[in-house]
Amino acid sequence: MVTNKKLYIDKLPQFDLPVDFIVYDNITTDLLNFYASYPCKIQACIFAFVSSGSIKTRINLWDYTIRENDFVAIFPGSFIQIEETSSDTKISFAGFSSSFLKTVNFYKYITSLMFPIFKNPVFSLKPELASIFGDMMALLTKAGNITDPLLSPGLTQSIFKLYIEMLLQIIKNTQHDNKTLPTSRERTILSEFLQLAFDNYRDEHKISFYASEANLSLSHFCNVISRTAGMTPQEIIMSLIIMDAKTQLKGTSNSVSSIATSLGFPTPTTFTRYFKTYTGMTPQEYRNK
Repeated sequence: MVTNKKLYIDKLPQFDLPVDFIVYDNITTDLLNFYASYPCKIQACIFAFVSSGSIKTRINLWDYTIRENDFVAIFPGSFIQIEETSSDTKISFAGFSSSFLKTVNFYKYITSLMFPIFKNPVFSLKPELASIFGDMMALLTKAGNITDPLLSPGLTQSIFKLYIEMLLQIIKNTQHDNKTLPTSRERTILSEFLQLAFDNYRDEHKISFYASEANLSLSHFCNVISRTAGMTPQEIIMSLIIMDAKTQLKGTSNSVSSIATSLGFPTPTTFTRYFKTYTGMTPQEYRNK
């Protein structure tokens, strides 16, 4: 199903999307403010193009300033938090729901993209290419608005593949020869770890689990991830746990005890000690902040 009627536009800032595919070319500061103050875990796949203004945001582990003519790719399982937006911010948005992604074997398409998107999900486009992106978003928005649906499920799959191919080309055009770049094997190890981490961080906190899944010794696995990602595997897992905890503490009324259980901690006390170690405050203090 494809739509961008106001009924769904009002619901756009959700962890997931209410329909298979939504495209809209006029998201402003007011809508983006939903993502302010605390991280939100995204279940959909989102492609966004900034046509004006600027946004200071955290995507997963790092802070970014997204500016005019930037293209942003956010994969399912990612955390996003808006820090600040300029008053003239305007974004075009194309999103594919988690239920739709299951029908297209999503991870088959993004295996080669996990590493570059993890390292940098924001791409600055040249003005001529940015103009094409803006026109494409506007055209798709117009097609989604007509009474008789033009964007069929089959066409939606083709649009999704088009975005993936464009993303691959953008990455190819922005990569440069550099002897310090990770090897193909190192990128594969990191990509597979990231997919495993996003799927299992709530239940598997021990790095030995991920090393075993990669068929590598613990020391070799840690060295590869640290060298390739610039963070240790434990830091990556910790960041995902903390962001998830913050999302639940601020975005839900779940008790600290239930949040601890959902994140794989044996007791609320263990979770509280872990959370305070990395944030400087208890879960309840963070919730009340």
